[in-house]
This record gives sequence, structure tokens and C-alpha cells, in this order.
Amino acid sequence: MNLINYILINYNKILFETLQHIKLIALSLPFSILIGVPIGIFISKNSKIANITLQIAGILMTIPSLALFGIMVVILAPIKAGIGTTPAVIALIIYSLMPIIRNTLIGIKSINIKIIESAKGMGMTSSQILLKIKLPLSIPIIMSGIRNAVVMGVGIATLGYFVSSGGLGYFIFAGLSRSRYEMVITGVILISFLGIMTNYLLIKLENLITSKGLKIK
Repeated sequence: MNLINYILINYNKILFETLQHIKLIALSLPFSILIGVPIGIFISKNSKIANITLQIAGILMTIPSLALFGIMVVILAPIKAGIGTTPAVIALIIYSLMPIIRNTLIGIKSINIKIIESAKGMGMTSSQILLKIKLPLSIPIIMSGIRNAVVMGVGIATLGYFVSSGGLGYFIFAGLSRSRYEMVITGVILISFLGIMTNYLLIKLENLITSKGLKIK
């Protein structure tokens, strides 16, 4: 009953922090895609560059989440942006790059070379091959990387609490510090629900933009 009472009494706060959490994901995701997908396409042309890029992205991803948030605070402090939404969004973008770059690379490289050669034989330009063949055929794999990045981001965004960016981390960390377990459970439930729902919506989007011939029957 304590949990239900807490939710009913603090409905406005719960709604506010949920929207803040969604805001962090919504701000970081477009930048992650706009940066990650082009990089994945570019490095698909050179295996050596691809290996170096993936190693760098992998190193960035291995930095502990809280440490990365702290680094962002220090770097952005001189321009008075070290606290709030900005460091959280940049940290989320950095963490999202690895799965998006990797899956874009895998998607592009997995296309049968004979399809590309046939397109060239038909007189298609590199841009036409990219837009009409490579990207459409790679969408399921690229979207899988985006889903991984988003679901991971939903969890990492909880650490935004420590840089005052808001979000559902408030209920977990403030709840733990106050021994208010109804707060912790509220945060855990909402974060889990948000992760499941974002994954579900992205699967629906993937279905919508994937060519019918590529869908699993």
C-alpha cells in the first residue's frame, strides 16, 4: 500500500521526472544516429580505419558511466554547461555510438557483393547504390544497433541525477539515500517500463521502414 500511496501522492513529480528522462533520450538519440550511421558507412570502405574507429568507440564505451558524467562536468564547466541536461546528453551520445557504428558497419558489409556489382553494371552512382541498395538492405541490422543504444541509454540516463539533469534516477538514488524503498521501486518500475516501451516502438518503426522482402515471415 505504501507504494500505491506514494504514486498517488507524488503523481506530478513522477510525471515530471519521467518526461525529463524521455527528454534526455529524445535529445541524444538523433545526434547518435546522425553521427554513428555516417561514420559506420564511411569506415565500411576501409577495414583498417574501421578497426581503429571501433577500438576508439569501444574504449569510450568502457569508461564507467559515472566517470564519464564527471568528465563531462569538468570539460563543460568553463562554458557554464557542466550541470544540467547538456553533460547528460553528451554522455548518452558517446555511449550510444558503439552499437550504432558497429551495426551500421556490419549491415553495409553483409550485403552480397554481387548485388553491388549488378547495380554498378546498371550505371548506378555510388550515392544511388548507398541510398537505394545499401541502406535499405541494412535497415534491420542498423535498427537493431539503435534499439540496443536506446535501451542502454534509458538505464544510463538514471545517472543524470548526479549532474542535476533530472530523470527517473531521482527516485532510485534519492530513495536509497532516504531509505524510502517505495521511491526506489517506483523508479525501477518506470525505467523498466520505459526501456520495454522504447524497444517495442522502435521494433514497430523498423517494421514500418523495412522493405517487405526483408521481413521475416
